[in-house]
Amino acid sequence: MVLPPLKLFALLPALALLLAACGSGERTSGSGAREESGAASASPSAVEEEVDEDAQATVRIYQLQLTTGTEKGGDRLRIMVNNATPDLRITLTGPIDQEGRSVTVCSVTDETSLPPSTQCVLPVSGRPVDLPAAPGIRGAEISLAGRSPLVDLDEIALSFTATDRRVKFLLPNLQPAPADATCAPRGCPSFEMNPARDGDLNATASWGEAGSALVDIRTAVPAPDTGTAATPPAYTVVSSATSASSAGPGSVSVGATLKAEDSSILALTNNGTGALLFPVLEATWP
Repeated sequence: MVLPPLKLFALLPALALLLAACGSGERTSGSGAREESGAASASPSAVEEEVDEDAQATVRIYQLQLTTGTEKGGDRLRIMVNNATPDLRITLTGPIDQEGRSVTVCSVTDETSLPPSTQCVLPVSGRPVDLPAAPGIRGAEISLAGRSPLVDLDEIALSFTATDRRVKFLLPNLQPAPADATCAPRGCPSFEMNPARDGDLNATASWGEAGSALVDIRTAVPAPDTGTAATPPAYTVVSSATSASSAGPGSVSVGATLKAEDSSILALTNNGTGALLFPVLEATWP
């Protein structure tokens, strides 16, 4: 039906009010939808922590051996850190046979739980690997795999966003230190935190059965840059302590004040005659 012009003109105010009401309703629901959508998209960023560049840390272990033997506990290492995010990057340097699955690296949530296979990777020597991230990740485990009875790792570097710089190392069994100088200059094994800072380094080593251990802190002043080949730093022991237990667990602690410009190493040595079983090293770097 077509309305006469006069009647249509009379209805225009009512039509305007109706259109305004409908438009207002659309804008309200549209605004509400945008607000809800905005709240949903903002929630992940609201819980994300801003990464402080000063919180980036790398803990290094030098000269560590994994081996299978009659004593349990020699075939794996677990490093527990106080990290702000579950993202960990690890680099292993040494004779790692990826095809033979000689070493497996897994991200872990605690000191004892076995990690699922989805949290494990096969590393390649000298190549950084981002470990699988998951809620609650607090460290990494390096373990022997396959048919490899022994692997000497020259260096292990674990990088993370640190809440603080406390690290707990659940170490493989340590054999007595060799009589020659093969552990020089750092010690075997030895530990380092980068970037270096001024402040106190405190560490405690403990072990599960009768044994003897020496813990020391070594520093070296960097050699001047002469443009020639770098000279290995000459480390000096600035603090050391030793302890032995004849029947049962034992422990020993050490501490020193460090300078950021120096190279500083924490070394743990089995100075007994038998294997040091189930050793644990807890250290807090400045």
